[in-house]
Amino acid sequence: MRILIVEDEVPLARQIAAALTEDSHDPKTVHSGEAALDEMSNRPFDLIVLDVGLPGIDGFELLRRLRTQHLASRVLLLTARSAVDDRITGLQLGADDYLPKPFAMRELVARVRALGRRYPEEPVISLRVADLTVDLSTHDVYRGVQRIELSPRELMLLKVLMREPGRVFTRTELCERVWEHAHEYDTKLVEVFVGRLRKKLGEPPLIHTVRHVGYTIRAPETKVLVRRVARSRRG
Repeated sequence: MRILIVEDEVPLARQIAAALTEDSHDPKTVHSGEAALDEMSNRPFDLIVLDVGLPGIDGFELLRRLRTQHLASRVLLLTARSAVDDRITGLQLGADDYLPKPFAMRELVARVRALGRRYPEEPVISLRVADLTVDLSTHDVYRGVQRIELSPRELMLLKVLMREPGRVFTRTELCERVWEHAHEYDTKLVEVFVGRLRKKLGEPPLIHTVRHVGYTIRAPETKVLVRRVARSRRG
């Protein structure tokens, strides 16, 4: 599912994003109600993981606005408030489920899965870009007929890129999607893993650097392929 995480505790938001990416979802993280409204106006989300205790526009007000606009996204509330009245308020405003803090990350992932089952969609069983495929059930990676062995971290990075071909991811975005804890990574590490992926995926290259921004994955341009074929024929 495409999931919006609205959580002002940045380390926790990163952990949630990493856990949901690992579970084959597509999360986007923001840290305020205002930023969430901007994201929701730009594209739809299947599920919103929403912290109640946000600065400025809090989770209850954000939920109220979301339902007033008749947005159908499922909502999982995260709250440190244990009072029954607060939980009832969230459900009355249109939340689908709630999870009190602190919580185990496995429980959050399980609740997200449960919300997904309530609104079944056609499951995505593989990702494809040009002749590169990733089977999401077996985690097998093929370039054409050649099987490619990847480490768990390389596979996770590749899945993030392949879920949105053509989108340019910043190095920081990739860090937050692929590494659970901030102390485990820096942007230089992303460059190392992208280099490994490029080497293993072979030619023609599919992962491209967008200068001063980050990385994207896309099919080779036709013109580039034609030139290479022409050169091989002359040779």
